[in-house]
Amino acid sequence: MTARGTLAALLLPLALLSACGDDSDSAAADPGSSDSSTPTDTLSPTKPTAEATDTPPTTPAWPACGEVWVSDARLPLAYRGCLEGDQAVEADNLPCSSGQRIVRYDDSFYAVAGGEIYQASGPLEKDKEYLKSVRICRA
Repeated sequence: MTARGTLAALLLPLALLSACGDDSDSAAADPGSSDSSTPTDTLSPTKPTAEATDTPPTTPAWPACGEVWVSDARLPLAYRGCLEGDQAVEADNLPCSSGQRIVRYDDSFYAVAGGEIYQASGPLEKDKEYLKSVRICRA
């Protein structure tokens, strides 16, 4: 073997290894990360701020449920909920295909927002008039 052939035989494995890429730590880092040497903030737990934990929840200025949900009364068009004591009860809305909504309360009252309030004779899911209203609403 000539000196030139020996040199080529020694350089070929080096050339092949260098073509495989860079084995350094920075090349093995996440390709989406611009700096692999700094830790990410997503690994550290977040602590609630004093402001978030010290603020008591506010009770909405809604009317008492017993004042709103009276058979034959009218449900306000903009009804959002009522209060049972200090507990807020949000409107239980069933959207209609017409854009209106049937609002339900306590599994015994229902009304189209802005319309007359009806009291079912039992649970809503068994009341024929309520079920008829739902069929009309969804048609």
